[in-house]
Amino acid sequence: AAERGIIAEELLDEHLRDIPAGSDGLILQPFWSPGTSNPEAKGAVIGFADYHTRVHVYRAIVEGIGFALYDALKSMERRAGYDIKRIMVSGGGANSEEICQITADLFGCKVQKIQTYEASALGAAMATFTGIGEFKSLHDAVSAMSHIKYEYTPNAAAHEVYSKLYNRVYKKLYGANKKFYKEIRDIIKH
Repeated sequence: AAERGIIAEELLDEHLRDIPAGSDGLILQPFWSPGTSNPEAKGAVIGFADYHTRVHVYRAIVEGIGFALYDALKSMERRAGYDIKRIMVSGGGANSEEICQITADLFGCKVQKIQTYEASALGAAMATFTGIGEFKSLHDAVSAMSHIKYEYTPNAAAHEVYSKLYNRVYKKLYGANKKFYKEIRDIIKH
C-alpha cells in the first residue's frame, strides 16, 4: 500500500472483492475475549478447505465480526421491539469501501457514513462548540458539522447467503462448541 501511495484498506479492498459473500464456506466466530454471559467462549473458525487463501481468512474475519454485530443488533431489536432501518459506520473499518458494503449486505439494510471516519473526535468538537455557545444546540452543531457522504445499499443475493449462514450456522456455533470451550479452559487454565 505504501509503495502505491494508498491506504492499507484500499489495497485490502481489492482482494476482498475477489472472494464471494460467505468466504466460500469459511466461517469465523470472534469470541476473542470472554463475555459476562459466556466466560468460557473462545473464537472458532470452521469450514477450512484446500482452496481457501489468506484473503478468505481475512474476509471470514470481517464477516465474523459482522455476524457478531448483527447478533447484537438482533438482540437489541428484540428488547426494544423496534427494527433498525439503517446503520451508521465510523472508525477504521469505515475506511474500507468493501467492509461497508459487506456490512450492508450482511445486515440487509442501508449503511451510511459521514465525511470522516473520526466520528468520536467530531462528536467531541460538536459538544465543545455547543458548550462554548458557537451553536445553540447539539442538533444545530450536528447539522452544521456532519453530513452523509456515502451510502451502501445491500445486495439481495449476498444478503440471502449471509442470512442462511447466520441462521443455519453462526447462531449454532457457540452452543455446539460450548463443552469444548470449557475443556480447553480446564486444560490450558485460561
